[in-house]
Amino acid sequence: MDAEARTSTYAGTGVPDEGVGLGPRGERLRRGSTAVRSATRAVGEITTPRELMVLHLTSDDAEIVGVDYIGYVHRWDRLLGRPLSDPVQVHTRTVFAMVLTPDDHEIVIGGGDGVVRRWDRVNGTPLGEPLIGHQLRIRGLAVTRDGRELVSASQDGTVRRWDRAAGSRLGEPLRGHAGTVRAVALSADEDVVVTAGQDGTVRRWNRSAGTPIGEPLLGHSGPIQALAAAPDGRIIASGGRDGTVRRWDLGSGRPVGPPLVLDSPVWSVLLTSDGEIAAGSAHGLLHRWDRTGQRIGAAVAAHTWGVPSLSVTRDESELVTCGWDSRIRRWTRVTGEPTRPARKETRIELVPRLEITGTTPF
Repeated sequence: MDAEARTSTYAGTGVPDEGVGLGPRGERLRRGSTAVRSATRAVGEITTPRELMVLHLTSDDAEIVGVDYIGYVHRWDRLLGRPLSDPVQVHTRTVFAMVLTPDDHEIVIGGGDGVVRRWDRVNGTPLGEPLIGHQLRIRGLAVTRDGRELVSASQDGTVRRWDRAAGSRLGEPLRGHAGTVRAVALSADEDVVVTAGQDGTVRRWNRSAGTPIGEPLLGHSGPIQALAAAPDGRIIASGGRDGTVRRWDLGSGRPVGPPLVLDSPVWSVLLTSDGEIAAGSAHGLLHRWDRTGQRIGAAVAAHTWGVPSLSVTRDESELVTCGWDSRIRRWTRVTGEPTRPARKETRIELVPRLEITGTTPF
């Protein structure tokens, strides 16, 4: 899967608005939280200054870019795990949505004030004028492969399209969800905008016309917190607070297979080009299934609390997760076998076959 295809799979964080919140100065409130202790320590781990809300990889996979819960952007060398620059404050409130432009030049932030802002990734300087239109916080962002258009989903119940360079709105807002639109994704051909909301529905829209496609997709018993579109263009996946991931045929809107069940609410979901579904839960577990819905190994205790964001390398050999335990972890992805932590360079093991893993100094 190339870097262009990956841009359509990202969605906003699944961190809920209530239950797990932030105090007046941005500190975490853990009322009613449940943590899962990991029995194994992942090799290929970065300790973050604060909990991240969203992370992405640059198109060459060299860099991890993340935004934390009080509005600072951080950059790390993926293999060495070392910071590449000082943190840059891009917002004074919680940031729930962030994307990189396909050329990796810009970090685009959706703010808690409903404003979209652009920043130079390397030097951390603001770019252009803020994109103003939403009335409440932005929960999801997507960007087209050519980088010209942004799509934002907001707590005000609307989805908006923007000309990134001109800073202008494109068409009328997409309206249909009752309440917060929590996630947005673009189909592989970018003709369809897919949205998911607090109302428990997944909706499809003609991107250029701004009109709905078919009826809302129903199945979740509560808010939908994460969304992903498959690189092959046929399947979309939604992750809900009801603890299920549901797959849908993008064209017909029909369910694909039975719901995939997690241990707790779904905070993040990702689809790969070979059909794998990966999902992070509120209790810190990483779940994986193949395209038929069969589990790939047991769920992994990836983090001790909440996995709000997942990413995958260009060659799809490695998953990268961030958790609300102030950790980023890298995991080798071997289809049909349990997820295992990334290993050191040229380390050879019998597992039961001979395997030489990729380069990493950890």
